[in-house]
Amino acid sequence: MIELMENLLSWYRQNSRKNLPWRKNKDPYRIWVSEIMLQQTQVSKVMPHYQRFLEQFPSVEALAKAPLTSVLDAWSGLGYYSRAKNLHQAAQVIQRDHNGRIPDNVSQLLTLPGVGRYTAGAIASIAYDRPAPILDGNVVRVLCRHFGIEGNTQDSVVQKKLWALSAKLVPVDSPGDFNQALMELGALVCTPHSPQCSACPLMKSCIAYKRGWQDRIPEPRIAALKKQILYPCGLIEKNGRFLLARRPLTGLLPGLWEFPGGEKETGKSLEESLARSLSERLGIHAKPATPHPVVKQILSHREIEIHPFQCRWNGRRIKSAWYPETRWVPRALLKKMPLTAGMLRLAKTL
Repeated sequence: MIELMENLLSWYRQNSRKNLPWRKNKDPYRIWVSEIMLQQTQVSKVMPHYQRFLEQFPSVEALAKAPLTSVLDAWSGLGYYSRAKNLHQAAQVIQRDHNGRIPDNVSQLLTLPGVGRYTAGAIASIAYDRPAPILDGNVVRVLCRHFGIEGNTQDSVVQKKLWALSAKLVPVDSPGDFNQALMELGALVCTPHSPQCSACPLMKSCIAYKRGWQDRIPEPRIAALKKQILYPCGLIEKNGRFLLARRPLTGLLPGLWEFPGGEKETGKSLEESLARSLSERLGIHAKPATPHPVVKQILSHREIEIHPFQCRWNGRRIKSAWYPETRWVPRALLKKMPLTAGMLRLAKTL
């Protein structure tokens, strides 16, 4: 075990991605924000958002005091918007219950909204040098291959074994570097497909390498079937401006903007469903006319098929009953709005 730790730390200090902005110092706030952003999101996608987010919300206090809508707008493009809501709520808890200081131990970190066992361990070890274990997708892959652990990694027995291994491995000295080394090895070398075993500092002791099991460990996850949603929306234009509406702050894609619409109703056509949605959600009577090309948006458990229609509107006053806010936006500024990913693709076609 000691040799494994030493080899991994030595490799990390020579090969780590030192350009990652959250590695510039051990500021707990910067580390916390990065860990939340990196949940189920690739580094390349997080990079352009991270610095902008910190410029807008440079501290726990600034984040706690900001309106939720501002946080959601700043999060636009990262997906999984419940993370932004939890981050905002957790900042308020930290400000109120911890005098603005992010807790330095796993038990207290776990009380924060959106912080699970992995995130708590990452913050405690990286920011505060606490010997706390971590277990994310990269670490799971490294541990399974190195120790020859077979079976479904989501199974509770396998999970318990992996957490025990991670806890046993993490050293008292430099626990943050060691945990980051495990993650870095999984991200750069021990990749899901075609791992670069010859460049791995743990190759000599890796069971999967010795037995040629790299492709079968860990066991591939079976993708869950996605719910199909047909979502007709209205392109309502007035004096060169399009009507956009902010989605409610709860539910799917909270607080983001969209061309107003709603899910297709069973037994009704797309046009009928859209006309009803516009009536119920905005209090307007608009007749769907010219259809535009369909746009798809893939979420973790849903596949949304957006059906846009140019609409004829009688110009009567909007009385929003479902959308908390509406706005008329010039065509040239549509793509700068914090739209849902599918609606952003639609806006670019306009």
